[in-house]
Amino acid sequence: MSGRGRILVADDDAPSAELLTYFLESHGFSVSIAHDGNRALEMGTSGDFQLVILDVHMPMYDGVEVLQFLRKRYVLRPIKVIALTGDLSQEVRDALEGSGVDSFISKPVDLSLLREEVNRLMAASAAGA
Repeated sequence: MSGRGRILVADDDAPSAELLTYFLESHGFSVSIAHDGNRALEMGTSGDFQLVILDVHMPMYDGVEVLQFLRKRYVLRPIKVIALTGDLSQEVRDALEGSGVDSFISKPVDLSLLREEVNRLMAASAAGA
């Protein structure tokens, strides 16, 4: 296992999930994929991950629902969550912010911005912030 931390990528779009996985693994992270909201909940509540990269629009449970559940599950030491979406509506942004998302990146994903946000949130997670 990598020394840089474990990340869960929750995205129902396989090419997108594979790109993110390849990119993050090339930066030394250990990555697992959940292809729907139900699996994201199962894996995200396992305690095995420091960060979840969460697609907003997925089958079973959408990203906002997954985020809300993770926030209820991890009250004392919240898991870090980056939301990814092509839906730039104010409604989605408000729902994510109201549910305590740590970061919000629009699709198509700017990989340099993603890397900065992952590094920032992983450092905060390691510090217990």
